[in-house]
Amino acid sequence: MVSNAFRAETFERYGHACAMTGIREESLLDLAHILPRSQHPDLAEHPENVLVLNSLHHRAFDAALFTVDSEYRIRTSPSFEPAHPFLKETIVDQEGEQLLFPSNAQVQPRFLEELNAGLSWL
Repeated sequence: MVSNAFRAETFERYGHACAMTGIREESLLDLAHILPRSQHPDLAEHPENVLVLNSLHHRAFDAALFTVDSEYRIRTSPSFEPAHPFLKETIVDQEGEQLLFPSNAQVQPRFLEELNAGLSWL
């Protein structure tokens, strides 16, 4: 679990919007950890180990249907063939596109590299 203060600070840094889609409905937004809290409890509140994603994209990220490489480009699992157009448009069709973070939000490239080292498809 992360503190309410950390959650609020992170949402503020990300402009209360999903980094992938720009969705701003706060009740649909999550903190998505790059390196999982269960394996890295010491990084649970590290500001460069989280992204703000909507709930659907958070689940897709955690399921390794897509990832972000150390140059912040969206990388999609070759086996991910979503039936819903929203997922196709916001993940699959964005393959290779660079995520643009707000100026005061940053993700640690080394955390992304560690996460992605465990993905067989990357």
